Amino acid sequence: MHADFKHTDFLNDFIARFKNSTEKIHVFRSPARINLIGEHIDYNGGKVFPAAIDRYLSMAIRLRDDDTINIQNQDIQGSWSFTIPQFHEKPSEASWISYLRGVFHYLFNGKWPDRGFDALFTSNVPMGAGVSSSAALELCFAYGLSWLYKLEIPRLDLVHISRKAEHEYAGVHCGIMDQYAVAFGKAEHALLLDTSACTHTYAPVKLGDYVIMLINTNKPRSLADSKYNERLEECQKALTLLRTIPTLSQCQNLCDIPPDQFEQHKAILNNANLERRVRHCIYENQRVLASVDVLNKGDLKAFGKLLIESHISLRENYEVTGLHLDTIFESARSYADCIGVRMTGAGFGGCAIALIKKTALDDFARTVGSDYKSKTGLEATFYPVTIGEGVHELE
Repeated sequence: MHADFKHTDFLNDFIARFKNSTEKIHVFRSPARINLIGEHIDYNGGKVFPAAIDRYLSMAIRLRDDDTINIQNQDIQGSWSFTIPQFHEKPSEASWISYLRGVFHYLFNGKWPDRGFDALFTSNVPMGAGVSSSAALELCFAYGLSWLYKLEIPRLDLVHISRKAEHEYAGVHCGIMDQYAVAFGKAEHALLLDTSACTHTYAPVKLGDYVIMLINTNKPRSLADSKYNERLEECQKALTLLRTIPTLSQCQNLCDIPPDQFEQHKAILNNANLERRVRHCIYENQRVLASVDVLNKGDLKAFGKLLIESHISLRENYEVTGLHLDTIFESARSYADCIGVRMTGAGFGGCAIALIKKTALDDFARTVGSDYKSKTGLEATFYPVTIGEGVHELE
């Protein structure tokens, strides 16, 4: 369960740490995100279905009268201080400050401000769990600086700036989904995000008697990066082969290929692994569209069934789950008051999500947690979450 954020205490801590200005202190916060369904298809031109959740990274920030930048974090020991010319330079080694430096560099793009700032961060977002703590950090900082310096930069531009910062300054080649969901999240809604067009619509997620349970396996995602690159190469190879079919030659992404066309022409792949990878991508894209349809109709049980189908495909066709996520999946799936469960994120550790009856939350955590520990030796962490707002300023 997450710790409550106390706005007044946070402000008082900021004032105690940074005593040198009478400028107004602004507080911004930025959510973590979960992907409800649509996994590993954001880099295949698919439609994904992320949502912001009510776990936040918060930043208090205030302008200074000189060109000094001071940064501190309630959750990390240390104090970081730069001049403006130092801050935007690319660091030799990546750290959490690298994300901030990259955002600053691309946000101002050579038109550096005259005045620096003091900033204090805190977070109740699980780190390294696949709920995009890095995108929360980037967007909070980018949105806050845009307000602080009156830059009036549109949210979509902040998304691209943050993604570029992650690519170039932190060396993480992520897709667009994480930053996009953090920027455009809306309470009680998920985003149907078209990753190829970079556009979205909202779909209601009315959970009624159910709650989304975020389950952290606490298994480090040790294989996620290497397998991500491997799957990317496999998908590109499969697309190249499929595009030799005249009717598919104009398809720019795997998810552009209609299911019937895939079934008709899959023999050209001549490789069982490639066929499974493509099968996951094409049918996962269909599951996303079906999810929007059933949620618009208020059919939560049908949505839960799609979550289960998604996990099975990620396990059998895309092969990115692993012992820890599969243990959570099977244990949750057999629990009476769970109507849907699947891994979310890159896989090989990280998190799963489950739809659980409100009255069963504590018992579910005990039951599934005990089963998980007996089979893996690890303690899982359970977080009931609600779907919240994207990045915003706290008044």
